[in-house]
Amino acid sequence: MRKKSKELLDNLNKIIEKPKSRFETKPTIPHTNKMYKSVFDCYDFPKSYNNGPWIKDEEDGEVDYWVAYDRMYGGGGATQERLIQKDGTEYQGKIYKKRRLIKSALDGSNFYQQVKVTADGRWFDNGGMPIEAPTKVEEEEEKETIGFVHRELTEDEKAEQAKYQQEQEQKMLSKLKWHYLNH
Repeated sequence: MRKKSKELLDNLNKIIEKPKSRFETKPTIPHTNKMYKSVFDCYDFPKSYNNGPWIKDEEDGEVDYWVAYDRMYGGGGATQERLIQKDGTEYQGKIYKKRRLIKSALDGSNFYQQVKVTADGRWFDNGGMPIEAPTKVEEEEEKETIGFVHRELTEDEKAEQAKYQQEQEQKMLSKLKWHYLNH
């Protein structure tokens, strides 16, 4: 690309760029996204966190170092799942639910643990902590709860749910269209 064309394109980008708000704050790292070196060995972090960068923290005359990490929050009940990244920003991509089979350390029995994976390949356990990518996982299947009994949905029930969701979406769009045309 010629220099003049590049300058014109850069100037056009500046025109459509939103001005930065003077009230816009820099993202901060929550304390729950920090792991201190003194307790780092208590958790099995992915190897990418071992290299730091370690940040010095002096409190009450004691010196410790911490590293920021990605952490998953929410997902229980009505709360939305969200990922706060190690730089303090919120992840905007897709988060997928999966499950893996784990052997219990207490009695040796097997059980399923829900895990999450981002579109860019970061894995999290059911506590929201980062983990290494598991070797064997399954897609989280849609299940219906009847009382305390869980059962998998049949193909007909899945199709009926999809039809219902599509009808609800059409109703919402028609309401938006009506609102737009009448205001």
